[in-house]
Amino acid sequence: MVHTAFFAQLRTSEQLGYRVGAGSNSNKNGRTMLEFIIEGESNPAYVTQRINQFICQYWQKLQELTVEEFELSVQLLISVKQEKLKSIDEEFSQLWGPITSDKYKFDKGNENMEHLKQLSKDDLLVFWDKYVNEDTAQGYTRLDMQMSSAKTWQPTAEEFEMYPGTVIALYGSLHSEGHTSLSIVDVQSFVLLADASGSIESLLAELSKLYVTKQMPSVSSKVTDVTNTTVVNVEGPRIIFESLSKIATALQMAISSANKAPKFVMLSKTNFANIDMKQLPEGIWLINDYKRFQQTQALHGILVPSCKLVPLIAESAQADNN
Repeated sequence: MVHTAFFAQLRTSEQLGYRVGAGSNSNKNGRTMLEFIIEGESNPAYVTQRINQFICQYWQKLQELTVEEFELSVQLLISVKQEKLKSIDEEFSQLWGPITSDKYKFDKGNENMEHLKQLSKDDLLVFWDKYVNEDTAQGYTRLDMQMSSAKTWQPTAEEFEMYPGTVIALYGSLHSEGHTSLSIVDVQSFVLLADASGSIESLLAELSKLYVTKQMPSVSSKVTDVTNTTVVNVEGPRIIFESLSKIATALQMAISSANKAPKFVMLSKTNFANIDMKQLPEGIWLINDYKRFQQTQALHGILVPSCKLVPLIAESAQADNN
């Protein structure tokens, strides 16, 4: 359900990447993660903000979903899972998952289908609020991985630390469209001073004026004296930002975010710069150079947990014998 809506919005409608998908993934410890993946040439900061918006808006869609629509989605999912494997690659993936998880539950697919048959809309809403909705999930944990294309502007670690993600997304969107006359400081000031109650068209017009002003530091003027009146004709390029563009969307997100109080508390006052970790304005921890971070962990001698590899089935059999 999430994948279909995610793909339709961010791939089909917004064209943010050539690979777009959402789904669950589990690690060896049995922890399950909800993954959102977008690969393309779009500004990573902008893509991250669009994913944030999708997660918030999808909760509302779940609320509006009728019981009949939910049951139909479940039946379609069960039908897909009951389809026969089409290739040896699919069979390998189905068998390799239980092996790498050290659980050796090769019949997990059948168990999942039985759980799906008992699932209700209320179960889904409870799950979303408990684990995915950052406003209600007590153990909410999130990991963002951003890799910038060589064709896109990439903020420095200092800029990440100084400016909110929505401002970085707006500046990156302007930059990707070739509008480089505005600095990130100009963008931040504009967002903070903008009238949040204004329409997107009026906000885009004001942003266009600021852009023209910055683009023409020395204005070509023609002065004509007519009965002691000075007439100044300003000639210069006009920049029109379309109301359906990425710039408009980024502007809306930035201004909306600027008028909301932060939802986080600084987790630590310790300076982690020596291991290349910084906390951003949104409370997110940034690791700008992952290779340096990895090397630092090795130097600090952090213990790597290890355990004897005993299949889960063997543990169950031993418990039964006891």
